[in-house]
Amino acid sequence: MAPASSNPLQGPELQFMTALWNVWQALSGQGEQALRTRHGLGLRAFITLSHIQAAPTYPAALAQALGLPRYEISRVLGELETRGAVIRTSRPGESGRVVVTVTPQGGALWRSALDTLGMATAPALDALGPDREHLTSLLTRVAQAAQGDSR
Repeated sequence: MAPASSNPLQGPELQFMTALWNVWQALSGQGEQALRTRHGLGLRAFITLSHIQAAPTYPAALAQALGLPRYEISRVLGELETRGAVIRTSRPGESGRVVVTVTPQGGALWRSALDTLGMATAPALDALGPDREHLTSLLTRVAQAAQGDSR
């Protein structure tokens, strides 16, 4: 048997990625199921709505922030617009530029969905205790570094 240090399955990179994968699979699956069951809303649409809830934005900025292709953002925005959760309006003097804003109905949907997501993920996140904020901070730093963001 090869020494542990030469075993690629024991490497820190794979251990990190495997742990991240397992957390994502478990929590996103639980969150997705709860959001779809209670609100008819997928996790991708919820996260998109969260970004718009924070501030009106342009579809291209959403695509960049979420790391998704523009066509996917357009599809998700169409879904949210059909539900009356967001509106897309042209900006005067900015030919072809559209800004996306949350409607009051979308704000209510977002708040309710946020509560649902909180209930679905609470058992796992509560198990972290005081380490929760630190882990979130570290994961944010990893994401920023992976995206080449120097913030």
